[in-house]
Amino acid sequence: MASIRKRGNSYNIRVSLGYYPDGRKRSASMTWKPEKKMSEKKELDEAKRVAVLFEEKIKSGCIPMKPYTLDKYVDEVWKDKAKKELKPLTYDRYMKMLRRILPGLGWMKLENIQPPQIRALMDDIAEDKREDLKYTPKAKAIEIATNCNKTRLSQVTGVSATTILNISKGARVSEKSAVKFAKAHDIPVTQMFDRNEEFLSATTILHHFRVLSTIMTSAMQDGLIHDNPLRRVKPPKVGRLKISYLDDIETKRLMYIIRQKAPHPFDMIIILLLQTGMRRGECCGLTWKDIDFRNNIINIDKTVLYLPSKGVFEETPKNESSVRVIKVGYRLMEELQRYKQWQDELAAKVIDSGKEWENTGRVFTSNTGGNINPGTVTSWFHHFIIENDLPPVSIHGLRHTHASLMIAQGMPITTTAHRLGHSSPTTTANIYAHPIAIADAKAAVFIDDFFYEDDNK
Repeated sequence: MASIRKRGNSYNIRVSLGYYPDGRKRSASMTWKPEKKMSEKKELDEAKRVAVLFEEKIKSGCIPMKPYTLDKYVDEVWKDKAKKELKPLTYDRYMKMLRRILPGLGWMKLENIQPPQIRALMDDIAEDKREDLKYTPKAKAIEIATNCNKTRLSQVTGVSATTILNISKGARVSEKSAVKFAKAHDIPVTQMFDRNEEFLSATTILHHFRVLSTIMTSAMQDGLIHDNPLRRVKPPKVGRLKISYLDDIETKRLMYIIRQKAPHPFDMIIILLLQTGMRRGECCGLTWKDIDFRNNIINIDKTVLYLPSKGVFEETPKNESSVRVIKVGYRLMEELQRYKQWQDELAAKVIDSGKEWENTGRVFTSNTGGNINPGTVTSWFHHFIIENDLPPVSIHGLRHTHASLMIAQGMPITTTAHRLGHSSPTTTANIYAHPIAIADAKAAVFIDDFFYEDDNK
């Protein structure tokens, strides 16, 4: 209820609005002065009527606001809220997106950010380039990298031998590696490499839109703006996700070479990813308690992540559906048992050498028993693919491969969704539309042959 105080010939009317996000009291006030002379009682009655109208005006949304700019609100209010509400990896990703959002709109007052400004920002972001520039080797660089002692050249250039191997195969490398390689040979980098400038993907642009929407929703909930203007802007279009996966022949070849050449624990990680479809972080987070050798099942209820600020750490799964139990074959379990025996022997050797074995209980560990960095797995697999001239596929592509093989074998989409930890079979169907279409085409041929095979006799 509004408070009314008489000050001389006028009345001060004030309505309490709670508190600002920074803790200060928040209120709206106005001054009312009678237009004509009236009795003291009538003046007070009229002041009360004006106060009721003023309070109703406030409740309808016409509230004087503290002039927060977007960057000030993000720094003073939203970052602290986000750090408490978001998972570390998500928070870190949001902070990176702010590097493109704030330069465009950060100087504006929150209430002045409207659909035209938002659309202009999205257009600017769509024209932006990726920060992680890649350089493609030209013929000269490939020739030098091919006809050299890679270990010796690595020492001279300061570029890893694996990167030099990548250059010899024409694979793209980082800007830093390209510059070092060219400088060591006293040749301009432009004569050795082509610079690849790539625009942001449609999905990345959409993620920027969603982050800004999250911030504006938060400001609305804090009472600083009346609504979220992004609700009146059509989100950027995103095409269907193009997935990369191996076919059955490529998968068997990969499995054969992994068993022949890959060391522990990486060989077992790749085998498990292919046969279960679990995520990289879920695999790195497994403990031996999660493996039920008697019933041939694996429990997935955690993930391992890495951030420069935190190192390797355990986190809850991506969503509730990610917590799941999946059945596996007995031969995979036999491989896991043999691998466990190797790990026990490694632990004994470490202890015998006078060093400490970190008893994390993880299935996959560092050389001293500690948590394994998921990024290390990705990096190792990338190099292994190149060195063994295998079809290009990412570590996440192994998950896609597992799903595609299941679909090709006619497994129900609900079963595939459960194994992958998707919240809905619809998600699975949307991601794997192409493999489903191929399986459907095979089914059509089967049905056709079944019903019309007599016509061919």
